[in-house]
Amino acid sequence: MWWQQRNPLYVFALVAGQLSTLLDPFWRLLYSIQTVPSLTSLVAALTTPFNVTASFRAAWPDTLPAMIIVALYLYRWWNPGLLTGLFTYVIFISLQLLVSLLGLREPAPPALLGALSFGISAELLAALMSATITYGLCYVFITVQNYSWPSMAAAILPMPLIFGGLVYGVAGAPLLISRLLPDGEWPARVGLGLTLLLLGWCVAIITSGLNRLNRVA
Repeated sequence: MWWQQRNPLYVFALVAGQLSTLLDPFWRLLYSIQTVPSLTSLVAALTTPFNVTASFRAAWPDTLPAMIIVALYLYRWWNPGLLTGLFTYVIFISLQLLVSLLGLREPAPPALLGALSFGISAELLAALMSATITYGLCYVFITVQNYSWPSMAAAILPMPLIFGGLVYGVAGAPLLISRLLPDGEWPARVGLGLTLLLLGWCVAIITSGLNRLNRVA
């Protein structure tokens, strides 16, 4: 019954996950360079032929966990809230690390950074960023589950691209900029620190939203 009522949500979520991989070449270019990229390299990254097989492998780790949480929410086996939200985010991080360890997907763009400051591995940063995207999608999916089909599609389809831009582009910007500065330990530390703070801010905003949903319910 619930699947028949909610299946547009899951269809739109799956499609949105595939669309999110369209910018993967661009993010991989940004997270692998150490000098200012030329316009030619940016255009080449954005015009990379779309690989359907790689798209399926790259998309599901970000969208599927959020869809599972929505299913649990509809079954009333999961309730949004402050503590449950933060615990869910930790689960998302662990899942991303497990997926990376088992090689079930190509490494997320931040995994290409190499050695980072404070003893933080690039794989852990990639897991934090991917988990933040999934966490945001989880909030959006729960929020729009009762929308009409057109409104649901308009809300869901662009969201993985938007969250990818916010996490990889905005939150990751201090770290990316620090890599373009003259070699030095302090720029790298400041850049990574600001990126982690911005990620924490994103998580706090999403958790606050989930907590409000719990109070409304």
